[in-house]
Amino acid sequence: MTIVAIGTYPGRSALGTVRLSGPETLRILNQLLRPRKTPFDFARNPRVVTLCDLVDVANHHIDEAMAVFYLGPASYTGEDSAEITLHGNPLILREAVQALCQAGARPAEPGEFTSRAFRNGRMDLTKAESVARLIEARSEYELGAARKLMSGELSTTMSKFRSAVIGLRAETEAEVDFSTEDLTFESLEERKTRVQKMIGEIDSILARARAAGRIREGISVALVGAPNAGKSSLLNRIVGYDRAIVTEIPGTTRDTLSEELQIGGIPVRFVDTAGIRSTDDPVEREGVRRSIREMEASTIVLHIVDGSRPSYDLEADVSRRNIIHILNKIDARHPEARSQADWIEISCKTGQGLGELNQAVREMVLREPESRDPILLEDRHRFHFEKIKGALERILELWDRRAPDEIVAVELDEILEHTGRMTGKISTEEVLGRIFSTFCVGK
Repeated sequence: MTIVAIGTYPGRSALGTVRLSGPETLRILNQLLRPRKTPFDFARNPRVVTLCDLVDVANHHIDEAMAVFYLGPASYTGEDSAEITLHGNPLILREAVQALCQAGARPAEPGEFTSRAFRNGRMDLTKAESVARLIEARSEYELGAARKLMSGELSTTMSKFRSAVIGLRAETEAEVDFSTEDLTFESLEERKTRVQKMIGEIDSILARARAAGRIREGISVALVGAPNAGKSSLLNRIVGYDRAIVTEIPGTTRDTLSEELQIGGIPVRFVDTAGIRSTDDPVEREGVRRSIREMEASTIVLHIVDGSRPSYDLEADVSRRNIIHILNKIDARHPEARSQADWIEISCKTGQGLGELNQAVREMVLREPESRDPILLEDRHRFHFEKIKGALERILELWDRRAPDEIVAVELDEILEHTGRMTGKISTEEVLGRIFSTFCVGK
């Protein structure tokens, strides 16, 4: 059956695209599109964009369009398909879809285009899943990780694993079948080394995924310090507008304020907190309690000190690992104000030092080596990796106990099954339905 869907984001825009895929694509194009350049034959001119008039089955004009036909299997889905670009009014796009359905297509289900691409061998399951990640990426960091999946990093890794395991399986079978022959096989120590290397690669992938997951969920950065240190001013400077109220009166901020933005492509949630000090005001005291709670829960703490005063006092524990000390108001610096060697000196008034602060935050987020080479895994990927790792560890134990090769072969078969399920070489309709149902319509 030929499917159709709007392929661009909902809402008004200059242009919008409608996608077709299936065996009736060429017939529907010839029925509803009137090329301005005549004669023009879509079948003879695949991948050639042409200006057309789109009409409905009653020959009523819908809109002028740019249309391109893709001859299968050299298309996204592996089938005959087409893209029709129209003016981006949602009414026009819906009218176009209705006309195409009247001509014989049906509305596509969520993810059905990518599902067909998978079923037609245009991509494996890990690449198909990366399409959704690519569309849903909320930061440059996440986008980069999604692009790695799209380029086939996970597919390549699984292919290497599968090839290595097949080699081990062949060696194991050969030793069983030809144990009495005068043949030379790879030594047990060499095979152990290969298995240990695979376990190490899995550990590395899982560590990269955990680091990427933490960053993808958003890094929380708490701005803490004594009253009037400039926390709210710094938040306003970072986000680019007056998000927090700033006055000369100590204790203006009574509750936490947060704003999310990207620092060097990384999603970061900055949280302005109430100034930490002893107070008899019950409202301000509650604000101080929340500040300390936010500081303890945050990924990074920006400890802000008022550089216009000779000394400072922070009634909270700031002796933690992920902390950046900041001397603020250096444009009005007091002669006795001193900062340590690793402190960052800034002025929220002039903007001095803010670039250095942003870089320090980014470097602290990416302190773990694994976070600099992110990879995004679905829950099912982690499940299969854990199962593969468990089987590899059991193989090492079996070899240490001099277990029969037939038992080792069972574990190797389990690994092959999980690598196949990872890429979709072995799959069930239930799993596929669950994966592709999360996609947007049109993809």
